[in-house]
Amino acid sequence: MKRIVSLLLLLSAFLMVQAQRYQVQGSVENAQTMAKLPYVSISILQQSDSAFVRGALTDSLGQFVIHMDQPGSYLVRFSYTGYEEALRYITINDHNETADLGIISMKTEENTLAAAIVYGRSARMQQIGDTTQFNASAYRTPTGSTVEALVKQLPGVSVSDDGTIRWNGKTVKQFLLNGKDFFKGDTKTVMKNLPTDIVGKIKAYDKKSDYAQQTGIDDGEEVTVLDISTKKALNDSWITNVDLGAGNHGRYSDRLFATRFTDNSRISLFSSLNNTNDQGFGGPHSFGGNKGLTASKMVGLDFYWDNKIEQQKAGHFEVEGNVRYSHRDVDLNSITSTENFLTSGGTSSFVNGNQHSYSHTNSFWANAELRWNPDSLTFIGIEPGFSHNATRNNGKSRSATFNKNPYTFAGVENPLDSIFSNHNTILTPIAVNRNFSETFSHGNTNTANLELHLVRRFARKGRNVNLRLNGEYTHANSKRFNVSDITYYTGKPASFLNQYETSPTESYGYSARFGYVEPLGKNWYAQVRYEYSYKYQDGRRSLYDLDKLDPLTYGNANAYPRLGTLPTDAQILETVRDLDNSQYATYRYFNNSVDLDLRYDTKNIRFYAGVSFDPQRTKMQYTRPSQLDTLITRSVFNVSPTLRFRYRMSKTNSIDIRYRGKAGQPSMTNLLDVVDNSDPLNISMGNPGLKPSWTNTLRASYYGYNPARQAGIMAHLSFAHTTNSISTRVIYNDATGVRYSRPENINGSWDLDGTFIYNFSFGKNKQFSLSTFTDVEFRNDVGFISRISSPALAPALFQSLLRPAASIKANPRASYYNSVFDSTPAVKNSARSLDIREDLNFTYRASFFDIGLIGTLDYEHTRNSLQTAGNLSAWLYAYGLSGNISLPWGMTVSSDIQMSSRRGYVDRAMNTNELLWNAQIAQGFLHDKSLTLSVRFYDLLHRQSNVSRSVTAQMRRDSWINAVNSYFMINLSYRLNIFNGKAGSREKGEGGRRRGQFPGPPLGGFGGGHRR
Repeated sequence: MKRIVSLLLLLSAFLMVQAQRYQVQGSVENAQTMAKLPYVSISILQQSDSAFVRGALTDSLGQFVIHMDQPGSYLVRFSYTGYEEALRYITINDHNETADLGIISMKTEENTLAAAIVYGRSARMQQIGDTTQFNASAYRTPTGSTVEALVKQLPGVSVSDDGTIRWNGKTVKQFLLNGKDFFKGDTKTVMKNLPTDIVGKIKAYDKKSDYAQQTGIDDGEEVTVLDISTKKALNDSWITNVDLGAGNHGRYSDRLFATRFTDNSRISLFSSLNNTNDQGFGGPHSFGGNKGLTASKMVGLDFYWDNKIEQQKAGHFEVEGNVRYSHRDVDLNSITSTENFLTSGGTSSFVNGNQHSYSHTNSFWANAELRWNPDSLTFIGIEPGFSHNATRNNGKSRSATFNKNPYTFAGVENPLDSIFSNHNTILTPIAVNRNFSETFSHGNTNTANLELHLVRRFARKGRNVNLRLNGEYTHANSKRFNVSDITYYTGKPASFLNQYETSPTESYGYSARFGYVEPLGKNWYAQVRYEYSYKYQDGRRSLYDLDKLDPLTYGNANAYPRLGTLPTDAQILETVRDLDNSQYATYRYFNNSVDLDLRYDTKNIRFYAGVSFDPQRTKMQYTRPSQLDTLITRSVFNVSPTLRFRYRMSKTNSIDIRYRGKAGQPSMTNLLDVVDNSDPLNISMGNPGLKPSWTNTLRASYYGYNPARQAGIMAHLSFAHTTNSISTRVIYNDATGVRYSRPENINGSWDLDGTFIYNFSFGKNKQFSLSTFTDVEFRNDVGFISRISSPALAPALFQSLLRPAASIKANPRASYYNSVFDSTPAVKNSARSLDIREDLNFTYRASFFDIGLIGTLDYEHTRNSLQTAGNLSAWLYAYGLSGNISLPWGMTVSSDIQMSSRRGYVDRAMNTNELLWNAQIAQGFLHDKSLTLSVRFYDLLHRQSNVSRSVTAQMRRDSWINAVNSYFMINLSYRLNIFNGKAGSREKGEGGRRRGQFPGPPLGGFGGGHRR
């Protein structure tokens, strides 16, 4: 028995040694005095995505030995108060089990102020491998702001009016919090609710899939993320922020955010309600402003937990997820003036419109993800999800079409008021039609999905098998009521439509993907993947002409029943079903995909070449009762090549080149020879002759960083070209204003884009910083434009000029409209555009204030091959100041003022100046300034216009949209941080002093960087 016990103890000791046979060692000293530095913080991160692996401190003699469980490539980061950060890159494997870093020399920061107080200046941007890191302490945001105000300042990051975030041209799909999903996929919730006070750093990178993280082999399924690192001092604490606000014009904004962090868990709760369009304070402004008047209510919960066993070790388990509910009411009023280019010679049609709608949306989401390592070589992941969305919308609109610009007539200020007044005949000679419409709709959508991942690694490095299973079910239902009263001015009889439409849909599908990776030799790997997917989709659109029920009620333009009212007898309703435009389609998709990949992967070089073979088969049962009843089967075979090359010249400099070719198939309904004339002013049809499109995309990137100068540089060049792209060809009938549209292939679309980003800090204490963002885009947009003039155009003409496709039953109505396209020359217009954008930001930061200079320049140059009216050479530029100051008694003042100007437009009304000025005064109360009273002023000068212009190859449009502009808000905020059951604050070190505190000696000696 003793022998057995001894043997077991010996075996256990051996296994423990084997499990920790890799190690990192060295010592740390002062670069000037060579004195050893005790208790230096050491962090070991994954080079691939900067994920935290292990942490340690040097001992009292400045030495360290860190045991590692897994081989790989790591970044070792050394941090010490009052010293510049030091970085080392290492690789440990079976041939190099010990990484001996020798002596690490750390330089002291030279940022010395009066009284020998040191305040560190964080670099605005750092490049660590493929990760771009932004230090939050290098950017100032107003008191009480959310992370949106910070993200808008980051170089290379842009936020559009609809909330879409782009980093270096790539759409940000997710936010992470300390490397873990945070309200997965819902970037707007994070932007509007996460307070900036808890943010330490923001890292931007392409997050690898679970498979790539488990195997170290890139599968090309990365997503662009912003990873927020909270301040380390907030661990093991509850952080609560409550913000209540009320303003003039009935404005209100209330927000609650609470979260708890531990080393292995996180729970976050948020709630917000406001009617300010979720408008935060701070950040750059743009033309057009926000859109509509939005009142929103949101509540959500996000959580994460793991069992403290490291990833990829036997027994590791983690679970995360979130639930969210949202209610939104939107009041949207828009006025548009559109010029549609017809043919050469300056011929255009002009459309004026006014739309006013009210929408109500209720949404609910629930997502979860479980990850488990039953042993050190196996990974299992499960992701269930559910969502519900219900909408209700009603609105009214007026529009009028003219064959000349109505604004050129004396005395006409509002063409719509003039043409709808019926007693003003000034515009009648140029009027084509007018249309009053009213709509009411409601619907709901429910979706449930489940995904399973399985990865099994083998003893030989790189060899693995993987399996992914996915299933999804969706059910939706919508009902829509529409009234249109159309008057024609060219002899065609007026028409009145009262329509009711139901559109129930159901879909479900599943997929299974299996992959195998085999190492071919040193650093070479081959991968094969096979995926099969099936999807069923059923859509049933029934359209009813209620105006045909009774000319005195439903058919009476002056006294029709309230929208939403239906006859009680369903049989009567069936008698007015529109058999031409009701459609019923059932799709069955059978898709196969085979991927063959070859990879070469070393510390400095990563090469990937792959090709995807995708045989696909689709069956569609399609019925339009009076036009078509057919069963169609389509089989296609797509081939998509992919190349990627990355070379790391040094630890902080690398290049990345990517190429992809991709085929695009036209939709099955676009291939049908059918006509939809449910809207008499916009008649559309399919095109059986459509060909597949092919798109080539090439992107090259350079990343560099100089730690000594705190200088970061990024450069990107991308090119995309599409052959046989699918464009909508439009024929305009200038006698009636009717637009006939049909999808057709067109060539000539391409886009060339180059971006250059440079940031650096200078001055004795790095108190000055300069960032520049330059983007040059050169693109060519193409489209077909045609016109006819025939007030009596009817299907009796051209009955048999075009034969339908052999596989589809003859459709006389489609043949007629095809003949219209066949007999009308298609004129191709090419719009070649050059867009040059420059953003410049210069900042000076002192101990208790900062001031920034902002400058943007956007030059748009467009030349049309046919329509010179669409040519454009316009300048959009803005310049301004922003600043923050902290006063001794706990008061902070923040302000930004910006002049935005447009020049170069032929229409002088578009050459405008908008001087936008926002300001905030905040006073902290209580001993720790955790209670804050602030007054915020938005658009103090009442100058925001909400006017924008867009130009394409086929049209020019000027738009005005109502918005929340000038108002003030009084906010009362309370921040409560609880550490190990005690209320207080530990915001020092990473974050420096909290906002509102006048600078003074940091507690405990020399402090960290000054926080906004």
